[in-house]
Amino acid sequence: MAPKEEGREDRAEESQEIELARYLQVILRRRWVVISVFLISVLSAALYAFTARPVYSAAALVLIEKERRQQVYAEGAIVEASDQDYYQTQYQLLRSRSLLRKVHEQLALSKTEDFAGGVDALGGAVSVEPVRQSRLVRVVAESFSPELAARIANAVSEAYVAQNLENKIFISKEIMQTLYPKEGQVQEISYDSLPAVMNNSMLQNLKTTYADLEARWGDLSRRYTGEHPELIRLKSQMEVVRANIKEQTARIVQSMKTELSGQLRGNNVRIVDPAETPKSPYKPRKTRMLMLAALFGLLGGFFLALGVEALDQTIRTQEDVERKLALAFLGSVPHAVFQGDSVKAYTDLIGGPESFTGESLKNIRTMIGFAMAGHDTKSLLMTSTHQGEGKTFMAISLAVVFAQLGERVLLIEGDLRRPNLHKRFAVPNESGISHFLAYGKDASELEALLQPTGIPNLDVLPCGTIPPNPSELLSTPRLPALIDWARRRYERIIIDGTPVFPITDALLWGRHAGTAVFVVKFGGPHSALALRARQKLEEGGLKIAGAVINQVTARGGHYGGYYYYYRYHYHYKYSDYAKKA
Repeated sequence: MAPKEEGREDRAEESQEIELARYLQVILRRRWVVISVFLISVLSAALYAFTARPVYSAAALVLIEKERRQQVYAEGAIVEASDQDYYQTQYQLLRSRSLLRKVHEQLALSKTEDFAGGVDALGGAVSVEPVRQSRLVRVVAESFSPELAARIANAVSEAYVAQNLENKIFISKEIMQTLYPKEGQVQEISYDSLPAVMNNSMLQNLKTTYADLEARWGDLSRRYTGEHPELIRLKSQMEVVRANIKEQTARIVQSMKTELSGQLRGNNVRIVDPAETPKSPYKPRKTRMLMLAALFGLLGGFFLALGVEALDQTIRTQEDVERKLALAFLGSVPHAVFQGDSVKAYTDLIGGPESFTGESLKNIRTMIGFAMAGHDTKSLLMTSTHQGEGKTFMAISLAVVFAQLGERVLLIEGDLRRPNLHKRFAVPNESGISHFLAYGKDASELEALLQPTGIPNLDVLPCGTIPPNPSELLSTPRLPALIDWARRRYERIIIDGTPVFPITDALLWGRHAGTAVFVVKFGGPHSALALRARQKLEEGGLKIAGAVINQVTARGGHYGGYYYYYRYHYHYKYSDYAKKA
């Protein structure tokens, strides 16, 4: 096989694996939708199966032989006894209203609970089921009573057989009365009126000969007496011809009687197996119903989960970041569980070779450099769509991992409305950025405002007293002076900014920060709102390095499999190797 064909096959297999993994992730993430639909389906089916009144079904097996092509005399016309729609016609006759009405009256079904509604109720309970590749048909009747179901199936079958026998021959009453007059009744219709007699050529020739002889006898009788030899000869010939006419007519009539007698005695429909009283109900079929309910519940839950997934406009995956926000994906960070809110909690969470959170943050640190190659990444503004997406956590964590590289890092409290960096690092907050922006005269005054964090290479510049006018302070010329001073003293500046909505402080910081990192909470903001936030940042002239998905949970589906695989198959092996070394 050519290398190109092998490459295409490999890509096709990889694409199929990705699609399968995506569907599995959807099921895991929307498992409560699947479970809910499954339980509703199964419980509904169980409720119906165990509370519905049982219905019994009985079936009679009827054989319908196809009639041989034969001709029947009917008022001089020839009628074919069968055609291509023969069996379909018989199936319709089995469920005809006239037949069902006869059965309804015969069994007095109007007095029963099931069929008090009349013929329509009986029609809904009787069905015809042809047996494939055979001339057999099952006449099925359903009822709440097993005995009544068997009686109805047998009655319909018997009525159909009798009706078929009555309808086999289409012949007029006059011809039947002519051929078979009642006892003591004078035959009022001459055999000469029968079509078979009228259309017989030999008989017509005899009648023509007799008419010629009769005409000659009448002509000679006016000239001669009855003893004339010629008259005697004509009379003798006439008697012979009359006898032949009578004999030929009798033969034709006898032939018709023989044919009709054979047809009346034969019937191409008969009951093979009468219906028996069923011992168990036909429906509800509890086991089958529960199995089908479980199957359709799973399928319905899966498709509903796909529908919910399609309608879900939150950000959860790299694909969502790239497709819905049109931003570079910098990485994801698992949901962090802190043992207290302190510097030690951050260092414990991030440090160590077994920390997946730490490795995720280091990967984001690397991706920022790749995403903004050739651009200014010395100062990073951490922002998000709205409050509570973890931008402060990301600011502190990235500051720590940058400091671990040996870079001098300054972490700036950029949120002058709800500052909390001083709480995380347990540093004083009496004076800070707000004091400098309001009253500062020279950037060198910032040196006294710096607070050590206890982490090597990392300092923090807290907010200080919360000002009543943060937007106005961030619009003063002291803000660019602060950034310039920090750039001269530190290799990396990370600003814990504000969310884009509902305030505009992030845009004011963005005028002087080189790059922004957009933090998105896993399953948090609506993609349309997050997209609008990204657009506002770009309209403010800020370059966005990319987006980070924060607080990803293993229960989210997209992340769990990779998380455990990476943790157990990489980190633990690396940890064992490090210990041995």
